[in-house]
Amino acid sequence: MNSNSSSPLRLRVWRPYRLEKEYLDTNKNALVDVTSFQECLYSWEPFGDPFGSVTSSEQTQRLREELMEKFAPERPVDERGIENLKNAIKVMDYILSSKDNSSWGDSEDVGYLSNGENVNLRQHQLLALRQHIQWVCDTFVNVPGVNVSLS
Repeated sequence: MNSNSSSPLRLRVWRPYRLEKEYLDTNKNALVDVTSFQECLYSWEPFGDPFGSVTSSEQTQRLREELMEKFAPERPVDERGIENLKNAIKVMDYILSSKDNSSWGDSEDVGYLSNGENVNLRQHQLLALRQHIQWVCDTFVNVPGVNVSLS
């Protein structure tokens, strides 16, 4: 794999931060409101461009809106709940259901056959993204107050 290829996507799973102590906000002369603090539970950056296998520019835009805009870090935490990822999965399933909207592509990884020949390992970046987001949903769905950001 080429390590200097950066992904245009970073997925992070957050939960409300649990302070063990109470702190005084000296500006307000009151206890700090900890409800706005979040801690990162999980972070993932896919290798390459996960939108690269989407061949339809209309569907690429639709997917970007569903992921990048609805889960932007600047959006309120309550709008980025992990259950909202199910809508993104539906969009990905729709795109994947038509062979004209996405395709397999060559990867930078090479596999070796038993006879010593090498073969390019093909990948479907959207399918891999869909599977990973499904795993994130299944893994973190029962964590209280969990939310997701994509940037």
